[in-house]
Amino acid sequence: MSPDDLHAIQFLAELQRLADPNQPAGLRITVRNADGDYIGDAVLPTPGAQHATQAVSAAADFHDRNRDLFNTGTTIDGLDPRALADLEDHFAEVDPDSYLADVFGSADAEASLAAFEQLVTGEWDGGVL
Repeated sequence: MSPDDLHAIQFLAELQRLADPNQPAGLRITVRNADGDYIGDAVLPTPGAQHATQAVSAAADFHDRNRDLFNTGTTIDGLDPRALADLEDHFAEVDPDSYLADVFGSADAEASLAAFEQLVTGEWDGGVL
């Protein structure tokens, strides 16, 4: 398996982390390698698709401003501090209450926070709030 195929599999795995079987599908993304061979697909709920779009937008903004650095293949461990600052600025605009509400499907911020705490401690049963 080529390194590029491994990157495609890793990308697919990260997309699949956004999947939520408790929410209706909003988007299906198919991943193929450079030769067009099917790697897999991920079904995302609308909030997952929105967050993935924001993340890709932040990366594209960094690419537009710093093409040379972006095209060096720098990994997150060696990410330029300016790029990290751009990503942090981008996600600083995300309201935690509305984000948790989107993720856990509840307009109640306290219930969403409680579900998040259960998730972090491994006690969340995945139930709808």
